Amino acid sequence: MRYYQYGVYLIPPPPLMYKIGVAHTLLKSEFNCRTGGAFMAHCTLKGFTKLAEGHTPAEFIPALDKLFAGTPAFETALDELWDLNRGPGKASILIGLRRTDAFLALHNAIGEVVQPFIAEDDIFSPVEPVGPNFPPHITLVQGDAPFEAGLHAQIMGLCQYIFDTSLKGAFQAQDLQLIEFYSEDWAGKWWETLRFQQLKGWRLSEVVERKPLNVRF
Repeated sequence: MRYYQYGVYLIPPPPLMYKIGVAHTLLKSEFNCRTGGAFMAHCTLKGFTKLAEGHTPAEFIPALDKLFAGTPAFETALDELWDLNRGPGKASILIGLRRTDAFLALHNAIGEVVQPFIAEDDIFSPVEPVGPNFPPHITLVQGDAPFEAGLHAQIMGLCQYIFDTSLKGAFQAQDLQLIEFYSEDWAGKWWETLRFQQLKGWRLSEVVERKPLNVRF
């Protein structure tokens, strides 16, 4: 099952992007965790999406342009470390983001834009958490953390240190990207042949605080 998929992602600001990239490199060298670092640093707003035959991103980019032009930047935060140790080959370590009303509204609006173009046989969209179940996060390790108890405790210790010392805290959610993905086997080990390219970027407008005029009569 080889074809292209598309997704829309929140991209952290450069200081966080750099620190997440360093973390992925360290986790690869110390624990051979490769999948998380195969992606750009991101928080998923609309994940892997197979488009219906004959449709292309060009058809919904204008709607995204309009949506993002009218959406102000908002504050979120890297709040906590999530240990998703679900068995061999299923152990992930994520950083949960604060899900504000603005965050959820943006996620929902992007989904509404893309929904009419999704293929009936898309295998990822039907299982993607959406709406009130949307869990905004940034991935440190995706599916390839060691499962053995002793090794898992060690990698969690490293991830906790990385989180506490360099990633935890608030940031301005502002940059977005539309990504095209390709894999040789979407129904199997898609991560082994995954590659991607950025198709378009957006920046949400900054909120300008209006200070009252100090007028003297």
